[in-house]
Amino acid sequence: MGTAGSGKSTLTSSLSQYLEDQGSEVAILNLDPAAEYLPYTPDIDIRDQVNARQLMRKYKLGPNASMIAAMDLVITRVDEIREQISAFEPDYLIIDTPGQMEIFAFRGSGSLLVNRLSAEKSLVLFTIDSNQARTPSGLVSNLLLSLSAQYRFQKTQYNILNKSDLLDPDLVDDVVSWVENPQQLELSLQSEGLEAELNMRIIQIIEAMGSTSIPIPVSSMTRSGLDRLHAILEQALTGGEKPQ
Repeated sequence: MGTAGSGKSTLTSSLSQYLEDQGSEVAILNLDPAAEYLPYTPDIDIRDQVNARQLMRKYKLGPNASMIAAMDLVITRVDEIREQISAFEPDYLIIDTPGQMEIFAFRGSGSLLVNRLSAEKSLVLFTIDSNQARTPSGLVSNLLLSLSAQYRFQKTQYNILNKSDLLDPDLVDDVVSWVENPQQLELSLQSEGLEAELNMRIIQIIEAMGSTSIPIPVSSMTRSGLDRLHAILEQALTGGEKPQ
């Protein structure tokens, strides 16, 4: 899950290939009824049942209205989707969510889908576009969106600093340290001229999120960080040894 352009589909492709290389059976569910191009071949594709583009033409809807209508229709196909998932019985099922996060995350249909499709052991990977995390305020804005999604879905959630190969390694370290060290983050926010009291309150919220708020640097292009992400998935989903 994540904002438009944060690299959800590319990460889905890269992560699925990585997991398969490690010997895992992986299935991918595309849950975006408006996707025009995907960098992977989905095993289950919601567009086969509900297509936002077709709804747009049929009912003369705009892009947002057709997407809302499509997501509401997807709810009526949940049982069919669950049957398709059961036919695969994968070690990992990766669900690629719609690009328009606000329509998926903050409407009732999104919560219903997550609750109906989530297995007993499941979690959310929230993708943060590294280009939006170059500054402390940009990172904080994304962390607040992440917190909103976590509050909405009530799932274990990890933040992914996606496209980390686009940042200088020192800046990647800075982004991680901003969250690991709240005092450093507060000073960095003040240097941007942001209001001190509001900064302090926001940092308290981020601290309350715990260790899962610390972004995990990942590059779908170079595959860097996927090994650490895999270890975190194994620990979170199977209860293995906690990764360092």
